[in-house]
Amino acid sequence: MDAAQISDVLIEIKGELAVPSSYPNSVLEAYINEGIYDIQAKVGSTVNFLEDYSARALLKAFVRYSYYGQRDVFKHRYDTEYLELQVRYVNAIE
Repeated sequence: MDAAQISDVLIEIKGELAVPSSYPNSVLEAYINEGIYDIQAKVGSTVNFLEDYSARALLKAFVRYSYYGQRDVFKHRYDTEYLELQVRYVNAIE
């Protein structure tokens, strides 16, 4: 994702979480980048966060749980979503 796309996701997340304006964007952007890396490392580099709404929702959930300091809970709760994305993207390659 380029900077403009990350900015769009950031705006969505700030609205959904009602993040105070005093909270630094740089922290949320770091969570977004970490989420992108984590999802692509486990699913594949071809994940399209712009057109694949399941992948985008997973990314936003990653950021939400990170924001609340619950990343371990996220990894446990969302393992099925990772698996579903893996299957979808592996089948798309074949």
